[in-house]
Amino acid sequence: MTNLIDQLFSAVVGTVNNSKVLNSLSHSADRIYDFVYVKVFGLPFIVLGARQTGKTTLIEWLRQNVASLEEYQPAPTAPGGDTVATFSSYIGDEMIRLKPTRDVGGEYEMWETDWVELFRETKPRGIIFLIDHTDVLKHKDALNFLMNMIEEEDAAKHNLKALMILVNKSDLWLTNTTLDKIMANYGNEIKRMHNQAERLGYQATIYSSSVTTGVGVRDSMRTFFNAIRPQPR
Repeated sequence: MTNLIDQLFSAVVGTVNNSKVLNSLSHSADRIYDFVYVKVFGLPFIVLGARQTGKTTLIEWLRQNVASLEEYQPAPTAPGGDTVATFSSYIGDEMIRLKPTRDVGGEYEMWETDWVELFRETKPRGIIFLIDHTDVLKHKDALNFLMNMIEEEDAAKHNLKALMILVNKSDLWLTNTTLDKIMANYGNEIKRMHNQAERLGYQATIYSSSVTTGVGVRDSMRTFFNAIRPQPR
């Protein structure tokens, strides 16, 4: 669908030289993109991260539109992942169609299979990458794998508009530490992420949250999905 709109837009503007007309057509194309993604087909995004960081819970939080999921205890995601149908969810004060495509696990052996396949399949406009306050080396490895994957998958990264690191489980760590102190362990990775984002043209952000209690999730999701829609608001 994206390629079709691109071709149509190029065919029309290719014959027009007036800058005001071009600007008007470009704005109209953005509105068409926005409507198609946000109201019809769904914004394509993927949720990645090492095991037990809250990936399945975040997708369920978005799907259910609930304040919290404190009683939700999903089983570990099996190899190959679980298909997730496109659904509508309130993001801020707007109902938006979301398309995560598949929920994949975070075991190391799934990175080169399920993660790469999902990235290629979805060609996402955005990636939410979850970490928590435990096992820094594991999260570093996973984050570096993600950035390597983005570099290597030329076709899949074409649509990427935003990468958000979501530091989850703040209900467990916020009384003992801060987001800045946690992220101080990831200095090289964060520098690499921002350099990659500037070079490839995507937005890189870091937020904290507790998906089970809902703290910080609404604000972070509003920022993320606004960044990946064709016409940010």
